[in-house]
Amino acid sequence: MALAINLNTSTQVDLNHAVSISAGSNVTASTVAGSFFSKTNYALTPNSATQVTVATITFTASTDYYYYKQPVYSIKSPYKSAYKITETTTKDASNRTTSKVFVIKYTNTVNSLGDMISFEHKTKALPTTKNILNSNNLIEVKSFEIDSSDLQSFGGNRSFVVKGTELAYFNLKITRSNGDTYNFTTSTFTSTATELTNQVIDSSGVYNGVVSFDEVASDDIYTIVLSPNVSLGTTLNSNIQDSTDQFKSTVTINQYKIITVTLTLASTSNSSHYNSLPSDVVFKAERNSKQNITKRVSWDLSLSANSFTFARGYGANEGGVSDIDFRSSIVKVKNGNQSAGTTVLLDDVDSLAVGMSFTGTGVTGAPRIVSISREAKSIVVSVSQNAQGSGGMANDASITFTYGGSSISKLISGCEFKLANVSAATGYIYKAASLSPVKTAVNGAVSNSKIVNIDSENGIKAAATTFVSGLGIDATVVAPHVDANTHQSTDHRLLLSANQTLDDNTPLVFTGSSRSANILFNITVNNIGNKDHTITFNLDTVLTVS
Repeated sequence: MALAINLNTSTQVDLNHAVSISAGSNVTASTVAGSFFSKTNYALTPNSATQVTVATITFTASTDYYYYKQPVYSIKSPYKSAYKITETTTKDASNRTTSKVFVIKYTNTVNSLGDMISFEHKTKALPTTKNILNSNNLIEVKSFEIDSSDLQSFGGNRSFVVKGTELAYFNLKITRSNGDTYNFTTSTFTSTATELTNQVIDSSGVYNGVVSFDEVASDDIYTIVLSPNVSLGTTLNSNIQDSTDQFKSTVTINQYKIITVTLTLASTSNSSHYNSLPSDVVFKAERNSKQNITKRVSWDLSLSANSFTFARGYGANEGGVSDIDFRSSIVKVKNGNQSAGTTVLLDDVDSLAVGMSFTGTGVTGAPRIVSISREAKSIVVSVSQNAQGSGGMANDASITFTYGGSSISKLISGCEFKLANVSAATGYIYKAASLSPVKTAVNGAVSNSKIVNIDSENGIKAAATTFVSGLGIDATVVAPHVDANTHQSTDHRLLLSANQTLDDNTPLVFTGSSRSANILFNITVNNIGNKDHTITFNLDTVLTVS
């Protein structure tokens, strides 16, 4: 049974080479040349399951040129296995590709239309072989070796090796991103133009040197350029030439500053009631360092008014801390004006995650991200937004997205952390937050009454979890608590849950509410990440102020 096969090939238009196509027997070929690509169509009707030669395609570099990226092919077809393509490469004495032949053969049992085989290549002029001044044969710098991996923030030394023919002359220039160049005499970078010039390779065929890099406070890039002294009869081997300049061999080295991760704490809802907050906790390490850095954090907190209770608690003095309390934020820019709704367009959605809350000028309600479209650079949010600008989120508005946990920190900056002693059952660290007992005294004797006058009620909140203890507190009532603050005039009166008989000046201790608290936990940063980052501990999810 005869099949209908239709195939196309595409080759790049390049004045520095030629492509010849010889169609196989009983194959009809037609070529259309464009400005950038030349396309050839092949039509054939082979018998089913019979291998046929479709075409022989020969790439030949022009005189004084070679393929520094030799021709390669890619196939777009549902029947890739039907193709068998053999390659024959021709190279010159310096191992440079000057020609390549592809023979395309095809076997199939079904009709196939519209398959495409695309060829890619890059040509370059052959290096000069004669000294332009005296017509003598040029000699080569054959290789240039230096460790181009990232430098650490504190710098260090990098050795380099230049190999080549005896009496080959070369220059070496190192430029940092601020424009300073390396002085090989003083081993420092200077604003004055400096470089290593007219260095000669001796009979060993090897030149060795060392470059010293200083510590940096900001990211830096070093561009190292090796060039031959053509006037002294030297050229570069084609294997180390830049793609755009046969008289340069360029290497770049990145150096990154130390990364700082700052753990701070904040209360969005009750900042005015807090006294001065504790100092930040700072982690420092080399970029992307995965060496564990563990710190024991103990934050003492106090209020100028109101009282602390636990936002999540397991008893009078057992507040929980979770991974989700550690918040990370990223700012994105709104893109254009859209109709009001739940879809918001942004300049990009990189490092955003479902569940993030967001704030900014024009944001209404307490919205979170419901879904993300990477292709459309948009998000669907939980609360409809006025996205048209007038009174809403304007074009180019800055929107801050926030969520908690190590996974979000990693998404934003690469920083990963973990907490110690987290309960697998709840996800919390038990007793990580504690309240200081409130100590006061009875102000006036009490006789079988729930109402008790005390010297001060600061930090004591009426709640079923605010318990009182002390000499004379009725032991028949388990953990009597405070039902109400009923102070009158200058009196500080409490309504307890059970009658008490107490002497004047009896010391009392109240637990479960206080104006003093402590948060204690161990945190390990196990990947510092790739950029400076601030993690904010959200006090409001651990301590309630009221």
